[in-house]
Amino acid sequence: MNEGSSFSRRGFIASAAAGTTGLAVGSSAALAASNGPEFPHPKTPEEAIALLKKGNGRYAKGKLELRDYSPVGERVASSQKPFAAIITCADSRISPTLVFDIHRGNLFVSRIAGNTVDTGTLGSTEYAVAVLGVKVVLVLGHSNCGAVKAAIDVANGKAKFPRNKFGAIGSFVNLILPTANAVPRSRRTVPRVTVANARAQAALLAGKGPIIAPAVKSGKIKVISGVYDIATGRVNF
Repeated sequence: MNEGSSFSRRGFIASAAAGTTGLAVGSSAALAASNGPEFPHPKTPEEAIALLKKGNGRYAKGKLELRDYSPVGERVASSQKPFAAIITCADSRISPTLVFDIHRGNLFVSRIAGNTVDTGTLGSTEYAVAVLGVKVVLVLGHSNCGAVKAAIDVANGKAKFPRNKFGAIGSFVNLILPTANAVPRSRRTVPRVTVANARAQAALLAGKGPIIAPAVKSGKIKVISGVYDIATGRVNF
């Protein structure tokens, strides 16, 4: 979108659903038009983080522009150049492109309930760093997370997820469990464990070799964490 275009969050989504919006998200011409000198691809991790923060600020204020920072322009069907990789929850209430007011082709997103680091999210993020050249990796938790609630219940001895009954659900809950157990029971609330889990997963990811840890050490990328508040639309980094 060009500078100055703005939509309320509700209005934008409603218009898109009705097919009346002028965003033309399927048009490579529209993508190319949105990319220009005013939206340069970030060169450093700090610039990338700043774009995420500014985009979320626009979203929270209901001023969506869906800015495009990708340099590929009309080659979007055959190429991609995202500037950020995000590991976030599978929760249906989170749409990273909207939350950060950024067009397709700019964010490389991996999703798993509880926004944890498993083989899939790790390998996907390694690809984003090594091949696609992202500048920042964000582990994004969110308010009222069901996976975090389940992990707290397990830590408190109130729930179990045996495979013969719950299939693989327990496997992603178990990835959060060490963090839930590390929080004193008297302070083991959903907001606290959500923040602690996002931070713990980011720290785990930042230490993973042979790709991510060296990239962090050299300053090529930064690995950060944040929590998205569904009610307000704000991300607390």
